[in-house]
Amino acid sequence: MEREANSGSESKKAFDLDRTIALSDGIFAFALTLLVLSISVPEISHSSSSSELWAALKDREQELISYLISFAVIGSFWVRHHKLCGSLKAVDGPFVAINLVYLATVAFIPYPTQILGDFQNSAGFALYAAAISISMLVSVGLNEHAIRSDLMAAKPSAGELKGRRIDGVAVIGGFIASIPLVLLTGELWLGYLSWILGANFHLLLRAGGSGKH
Repeated sequence: MEREANSGSESKKAFDLDRTIALSDGIFAFALTLLVLSISVPEISHSSSSSELWAALKDREQELISYLISFAVIGSFWVRHHKLCGSLKAVDGPFVAINLVYLATVAFIPYPTQILGDFQNSAGFALYAAAISISMLVSVGLNEHAIRSDLMAAKPSAGELKGRRIDGVAVIGGFIASIPLVLLTGELWLGYLSWILGANFHLLLRAGGSGKH
């Protein structure tokens, strides 16, 4: 009886984990699909010439850029979430709740993506950066809960955890820092630069470390 009970418990854990992963993948796919709606169709006459169409499409250049940025961001979120779920042996109630909050932030990203594409100003940029920052912060909370609640099949080493946390703080810091930077200066390129520096902080550390030898 005890063996059957244990077997039933393990099956339920596997079922809960599979359902959590299935829902997560579905939300990610939905968010990635919605992104294309942020690129508007040119509002010109159907009898317009090719040059007029090309000119109208060029006006959508910023919408395309914001689409590509968000596709890369959500894609990277999915890769990290996929790795996390692949390392889990089970999920619990708090993990499911935090995961739902995280998926809500991911599903929201297409909206600030469209705002950023339509309005090239500091307010649109700040909204987008804030949305991504919140999503990443919830993702960090999800990872920390999985580690602290012993939900992972194999707990990462102290060195791996330190590296991940430094990378996570750097990326989030780059997005958060970009908000006041752009709001105060009005220069969007400074905000984009902050994102790039945050995302490549680990490479800068390596370069700095190798330069000391």
